[in-house]
Amino acid sequence: MWFTTDPALDAAGGALIEDLLGRFGTLGLKRDAFAVTLLVHRAPLDGRSAGAPPVRFSHRGGQSFYPCSVVKAFYLVAAQQRLADGVIEPHEELTRAMRDMIIYSSNAATNYVIDLVTETTGDTLLEPQAAGEWAWRRNWVNRYFAGYGWPEFEPINICQKLMDDVRYGRENVFVDGGANHNRLTTDATARLFYGVMNGEVVSPERSRVVREHLWRPLDPEFVRSEPRGQVIGYFGAGLPPNSKLWSKAGSTTWTGDLTASYRRHDAAHVELPCGRQFTLAAFTQGEEISANLEVLPAVAAAVCQVVQPL
Repeated sequence: MWFTTDPALDAAGGALIEDLLGRFGTLGLKRDAFAVTLLVHRAPLDGRSAGAPPVRFSHRGGQSFYPCSVVKAFYLVAAQQRLADGVIEPHEELTRAMRDMIIYSSNAATNYVIDLVTETTGDTLLEPQAAGEWAWRRNWVNRYFAGYGWPEFEPINICQKLMDDVRYGRENVFVDGGANHNRLTTDATARLFYGVMNGEVVSPERSRVVREHLWRPLDPEFVRSEPRGQVIGYFGAGLPPNSKLWSKAGSTTWTGDLTASYRRHDAAHVELPCGRQFTLAAFTQGEEISANLEVLPAVAAAVCQVVQPL
C-alpha cells in the first residue's frame, strides 16, 4: 500500500469535517457534496520515490465530482508523457499554453493542450465512423491514466474539453447530456499530486517540470495583481505566511449545464514554514457554497492546525 492510516489523524480529520460542516452548513456546505483527502508526509518529498509512505485521511474521497479546472493538472501530466514519447514536439505555444492553463486557469490554453495530446480537434459534427475514431483518440487520456494501475484512478473520466458555455457539434454529442462529463475524486487527485511531488509520474525529470508549473506564488503582489491566480478564495488564502504552495483549483457558477455548474475545488501540495508537508484535495458542490470565498481557505487553515502536532 502506498499510504498508511493512523487513528490520531482519523480522529482529527473527522473532527475537522464536523467543524467545517458546523461552520459552513448554513452557507450551503453539505456532507454528501463535500469531499476531502489529506496526505500527511512523515518526511519531505524531494522528487524521488523513496521514504516512508504518507498517512492518509479521506472523507468521501471516492465520490465523483465534476472537477472544474482541477482536471488541468492531469492534462499537464498527459502532455509531459506525450512529449516524452515524441508524439508532440516542444514549442513555444505549447509552453505558453501549459503555463497559462495552470497559473491562470485558461480554458483556451487547456483546449489547445488537449487537441495536441489526444490528436483531435473539436466542434463540427462528424459522420458515425469518423466520430467513433475521434472519440477513441480523445479517450487516450483515460487509457493513459488507467495504465498506471492505481485503484484511485479507476473511477475517473477526463476526456472532455473545458467550456465557458454550452457545447456544440461533436463536443456536445460526446458529452452525452452530461453522462460523459469529466469526473474526478479527491482520492485520485491527491494520488496524482503525491506522484508528481515524489517523482513517480511520467519520470522524475518530467515530474519536476510538472511541479514547476504547479508552483503558485503567494507573495502579496501576485495575489493583489492577478485575480485569476487562484489564491483568493482557495487554499493559499488560508496558509501561514512563508508557506510554499503547488496547486490547481477551479470553480464554476452557472454554465448552462446543471451537471457541471456550481462547484468550488482545490488541490495542493503544501510545505509549511516549519517544514511539515501535506497534500490536500477538497471538492464542494452547491450553488451557495460555490460562491463562498471563505470555505476552502478555512479547510486549509484547519488542516494546518491538524498536521503540525502529528
